[in-house]
Amino acid sequence: MRIPAGILLILGGIFSILPFLGLWMLPLGLLLIAYDIPFLQKPVGRFTLWAIQKWASFRQWFFPERPRG
Repeated sequence: MRIPAGILLILGGIFSILPFLGLWMLPLGLLLIAYDIPFLQKPVGRFTLWAIQKWASFRQWFFPERPRG
């Protein structure tokens, strides 16, 4: 039996208290699982676009571009 990498990453993310495992494993595992399961592709895709927009606004708010010159 082959265990998909996404499931292993999600299980590793559950044990985020350990130093080498962390919460970064949960979204990565969900992305990998959504690649294989069609009904998860749309919600994970929407979440990914939302997260990209939030990250861009976070960077703009805390690290505004300074004029060069």
